[in-house]
Amino acid sequence: MTLHPDALRDRRVLVLGLGAHGGGIGAARALATRHGARVTVSDLRDADALPEARAELADLPLEWELGGHPDRLLDAHEVVVVNPAVPWDAPFLEAARRRGLALTTEVSLALALRPEVPAFAVTGTHGKSTCAALTAWALRGLPGRTLLAGNLGGSLLEAIAGLDREDRLVLELSSFQLEALEAPPGWPAVAGLTNLGADHLDRHGTRAAYAAAKRRLLAFQGPEGLALAPEGAPGAAEWAAAARGRAELVGPAFLADLGLDEAALPCGEPFRRGGLRLAARAAQALGLPPEDLGQALAGFPGLPHRMAELPAPPGVRIVDNGVATHPEATAAPLRDGGCRPPIVLLAGGADKGLDLSGLAAAARGRVARAHLHGAGGRRLAAALAEVGVPHRLHDDARSAFTAALEGLVRGETLLFSPSFASFDEFRNFRERAAAFGAAVERLGARRNSDRESRCEGAAGD
Repeated sequence: MTLHPDALRDRRVLVLGLGAHGGGIGAARALATRHGARVTVSDLRDADALPEARAELADLPLEWELGGHPDRLLDAHEVVVVNPAVPWDAPFLEAARRRGLALTTEVSLALALRPEVPAFAVTGTHGKSTCAALTAWALRGLPGRTLLAGNLGGSLLEAIAGLDREDRLVLELSSFQLEALEAPPGWPAVAGLTNLGADHLDRHGTRAAYAAAKRRLLAFQGPEGLALAPEGAPGAAEWAAAARGRAELVGPAFLADLGLDEAALPCGEPFRRGGLRLAARAAQALGLPPEDLGQALAGFPGLPHRMAELPAPPGVRIVDNGVATHPEATAAPLRDGGCRPPIVLLAGGADKGLDLSGLAAAARGRVARAHLHGAGGRRLAAALAEVGVPHRLHDDARSAFTAALEGLVRGETLLFSPSFASFDEFRNFRERAAAFGAAVERLGARRNSDRESRCEGAAGD
């Protein structure tokens, strides 16, 4: 059901789930202040687990229902704003439908608020964050504002309010955000798919259902809409076939026709180039003059935890690919030259039950040893054993971090690429990556301290 947020004034609105990236907090704040709704916030976590959210919303006239979603909430509300983390077939939502409550999402409300803003929305199994961020980077010199938002975190409903048709929206959307999307007719102007593998089958059930959630991004486009995907990427042909308007598969020829080559793209790992070409074409479609493309792409700093090189002892490399929460995001850099062997793989976490055969095959002959943890790590250990990759299981993530770092020898590359979800030990992948970064810093500090101690001892002699 399509709702405009201004239609919620004085209505009883339930924000179901605050999430882990600020979207729920921002939605509650925008609905209660800018749009005048009578808001209740409900979350499965209790108050002790939500100190930041409680503090941010403390000055607003909100009701709170924490530690669960009791059915009595259905009698007290007219509209439910559903966080993406809540499955669309959850029993609570099924009960809400039976009672005739309107269900919507923060993204759908935001798009209804500013349907006139030209938008590029991108999805995919991996690479979508970098694609979106590079597109926004390339557009930064154009008149007006470019808003980068969506699955990267924060509240779209809050951020989009200040935009108008002279501005631009670049939006990364996950399958969770797309499966119930309601958008204005003709939205988005440009829709992109980086690639389509298998992920979140614990939520969607089948690969076909996962793919269908991704394709919902095309459902509202019309004949003037543009659907983009990298040439040769998994799922690209099916994406183009489902387009309701124009479809383009973006290959190296796109850059060559502009007098550019692959070297013009930042983030040089081969497995990332398709998504980066997609970003360049999307920037052009949103108004970047072709002659400015090469300069506009230059200097892109990349995003944290995407094949980012961290400070390391002499002779070794430490690569943070902490964004990898499914096997293909690790198999790709192993297979396509993102890291040179010998590689020490650091992986593990909550198991989503995805196929590990591709990751194991990519590791064979390239991974010297693996440090693993969690339920995912235990299953990966069995897959690696079948292809002869040495490995060691650890009790928890931090133990694995320490062992992997302390065991590095000259010439090796440590690839931190978890390959599994983070929710067994951490709130999200960012918290897990931050914990790994802290372990790297401790190793550096300890080595520096040891070196200083040796120097002082030599001076004393």
